[in-house]
Amino acid sequence: MKALTSSPWISLMLKLVGAILILTSLIDYITLFTTIDFQNKQTIITFTTGVVDRGFIPLVGSILTGLGLWTESGDASTGSQASPMLRLVVFVIASILGLMFLLIVPWHVLTVRDAASTEVSELGKRAETLKTQVETQVKQLKAQGPQQLEAQLAEIERSINSGKFSGDQLAQAQREKERLRGLKADPKALEATMEAQIAPKRTEELSRIESDAKKAKELTETNAMRSALRTGLNSLLLAIGYIILGWTGLRQMLST
Repeated sequence: MKALTSSPWISLMLKLVGAILILTSLIDYITLFTTIDFQNKQTIITFTTGVVDRGFIPLVGSILTGLGLWTESGDASTGSQASPMLRLVVFVIASILGLMFLLIVPWHVLTVRDAASTEVSELGKRAETLKTQVETQVKQLKAQGPQQLEAQLAEIERSINSGKFSGDQLAQAQREKERLRGLKADPKALEATMEAQIAPKRTEELSRIESDAKKAKELTETNAMRSALRTGLNSLLLAIGYIILGWTGLRQMLST
């Protein structure tokens, strides 16, 4: 039991666990870096977010390794003389990681902003495409107007000639027949009538497209802002932690 609680054993365990955390994190970072396609902003965002989300692991590893070195001799005053090479490596890695996380802040924020701008632009283009499709459908319906009018006129004439209507129904059918003939004789009146019938539906569809595009734009901008703030601030805090750890350690080594 005494051996398990001795300073050398604790020091060894702290250094071992710390080194494992640092090395596995570095391997993880390298693996993430290989997935980057610099032409695809989303892969950059995935990389920076993944690195920052894992950023505390090598920080914990560096602290554990530092504690292991500090307790290696069982005394703080003499522990600074233990394993100088390992201590140098840990502090250099911490300093490099601090610089990396500091650089990630503007890189991530700018990439997120550019990606959001691109997505908003794409949303605008899709909305315009949908509006164009609606207008095309409206033109097609208007082009079919004369044919539909002919079909309606022929149908009502057949119904009248067949004796299907009588009394008020017949009078109403005759009035409808005259109205249709009037529209047939006046293309402008036919166009105005069709416009009045189509306009509400067209307005509804265009409003829906604009509303959906606006909501999608707001959601994209909100998500971009959240990602920039969350990852950017976390990366900045990690950078501060690593820089303090690395530079303080290196300064102490140089002063001894």
